[in-house]
Amino acid sequence: MENTILKTGSHRDKSQYLIFIPFVFVCFLLASYVLLAGQNTFHTRIINEGFTEYIPHATKRSDAAKKINILSENDVSVGLKDTVYTEKDSWLELRIDQQMLYQHFRDGSVLKYAISSGNKYLSRSVESRPGLFAIFHKTEKHESSQYNGAEMYFFMPFNQGIGFHSLNGTGYYGNLGVRPSSHGCIRMRHDDVRKVFKDSPLGTLVLAHNGKTARTVGFAPEEFTSSDSLSKDEEKLLIAENLQNVLEGKYFISDRKFFIVNPKTIPVSGIYIGYDAKLPDKQKTLKSVYYFKNQEDRLTIISGEILDSAKSAEYLAGMNFDDFVINDRNSDQDLSSAELIKKYFHNPIGILPYFPPENQ
Repeated sequence: MENTILKTGSHRDKSQYLIFIPFVFVCFLLASYVLLAGQNTFHTRIINEGFTEYIPHATKRSDAAKKINILSENDVSVGLKDTVYTEKDSWLELRIDQQMLYQHFRDGSVLKYAISSGNKYLSRSVESRPGLFAIFHKTEKHESSQYNGAEMYFFMPFNQGIGFHSLNGTGYYGNLGVRPSSHGCIRMRHDDVRKVFKDSPLGTLVLAHNGKTARTVGFAPEEFTSSDSLSKDEEKLLIAENLQNVLEGKYFISDRKFFIVNPKTIPVSGIYIGYDAKLPDKQKTLKSVYYFKNQEDRLTIISGEILDSAKSAEYLAGMNFDDFVINDRNSDQDLSSAELIKKYFHNPIGILPYFPPENQ
């Protein structure tokens, strides 16, 4: 009887262990998933010798920093935007819809500032316009030639006469981050604009948008030196072609040159950013086409080879092949260079009216 009781207890203990082990294993898997998800989800992917492309749904692993690992079309192309590269250590994102300015730094940090942009309903005023611009002038104090000599501090124009600045007093602070209230410029707090002024050398890029843009800005690798000397017209054409390829879904099937944009190539009216264009649902990708044949009673896979054999039709029967590379009816590939630049580079909405001084 004693032996029977011992054996029964031992059997019960083993059963408890058998139930407990799968529970521990499931907990381990869940913990691992949470940890990896927190570490691996990010918004960019390093490719092409250090250039960082904007791919919002990509995932990162420690050994994938310099590789492109395409898992599926949706993994790499949903929301993909054209990236314009800068050699500066920061760039500015003006969110007109949020009445906020974001200062992006090379180390990944971002600072946020409340602003107040142009209100088109005021007399002699214009609303802030979307586009990619560059700061082309800086002065610690500027007197407006259009608005009765108004004093503007730490003035940084980027779109014709439109720029970042602060004003005398603090009475306008109540509108910052809330609503447009200026005649066109971007108003900021004294301390905020002073810091942006310090951290933004001439040529700093400014991406202004209302929440919809087909372009973004990225940092070129610090050690990068281009082997090509591009003219201004060549840069304009490349910038136009890059956006064209993204909007037509041809990012992965077209040649793309990575280069640092020269701020002097950017006109004071800015570069078109696709604010009124629709990003494609996904980018097209080249698909590997395989043909099959029997050879010595074995099945051989031949990539991209067209078989000159009576059996070819039999093996290819019922197979569907994408021919979008050959027949792309929605492409602007027949446009001239001048037409491409006009459509995908020039930013007509960035051209502002001029209001002469009231006493003239």
